[in-house]
Amino acid sequence: MMKILTLTLAMVLTLTSLNANATQYKFIAADRSIETKMCVYAGNNNTVKLKRAIQYHAMGSTINTKRFAVNNITCNDLVMAHFAHKYDASDTFKFLNRFTAQKNKIPTTSVEIKDVAAVLNSTNEETQIIYVSSTK
Repeated sequence: MMKILTLTLAMVLTLTSLNANATQYKFIAADRSIETKMCVYAGNNNTVKLKRAIQYHAMGSTINTKRFAVNNITCNDLVMAHFAHKYDASDTFKFLNRFTAQKNKIPTTSVEIKDVAAVLNSTNEETQIIYVSSTK
């Protein structure tokens, strides 16, 4: 019984990891603004550069803080945390969701149901190009 449970769990984990890499995203900035760069970093799951850009954005201003930037800059008409979540950028999503206003938060505990047949049929990876622009 334990071998069957272990084998089933291993199969589920393998299928889940296959599906996670099915789509790759390439983000292209529509302009050179620091806000758009933040959006690109959020989508690319680059937490280090995102933190640096937010810090640069807040420099010299008493109004601009992490919380202000995260809640007032939108990426392709989405709050930054929602943008990161939409494109499976889990690290930047976790960082951004901490500073997101309560009304815009995405619950971090959730159940995800995946179609096993779709996972088995998704053998070819595709790259989607996403043009990113920001508003503040």
